[in-house]
Amino acid sequence: MLLAPYGYEVVFPKDLGISFSPEETETTFTGNSFIKSKELYRLTGLPSFADDSGISVPALGGEPGVYSARFGGPGLTDKERALFLLQKLGGSLDRTAYYSCVVSFVDTNVAVSFDGRVDGFIAEDYDEEGKFGFGYDPIFIYPPFEKRFSQVPESEKNTVSHRKKAMELFLAWLQNQK
Repeated sequence: MLLAPYGYEVVFPKDLGISFSPEETETTFTGNSFIKSKELYRLTGLPSFADDSGISVPALGGEPGVYSARFGGPGLTDKERALFLLQKLGGSLDRTAYYSCVVSFVDTNVAVSFDGRVDGFIAEDYDEEGKFGFGYDPIFIYPPFEKRFSQVPESEKNTVSHRKKAMELFLAWLQNQK
């Protein structure tokens, strides 16, 4: 596991027999990440980390942002949410977008967070051919790859992802705590 080299064993709420699905009521990735990590710590008394992530489109005022998983309303599939985003963006010339991830860590003495971000832009259509990724990946183009994330194997995407960047910062911080 990712934290084993640092002397930590990672356990998930289900491993501890805990039902865990706190309501994400904050308006930032940081806020929602802390809701989860603080609640895990409260329930377990164990040092806890959690993340929150999504995609933001400046031309849409930052939408979908923290609402990425429920953008467009309840019950939509990943594809329907991506198509809704394309519809809202319409013919806008500003198609810049970015994925964000915030990892937060809480224990008795500290509450810290780490941000990762990947910049790209929104395509004009939905990729029906790409077989990788999920969520908004079929409409998100990453310029250094000159491809949509849905066209890039997960192993390659994970070398640059917003989650990887946030986790690297967290792990560097954690290593310095010893």
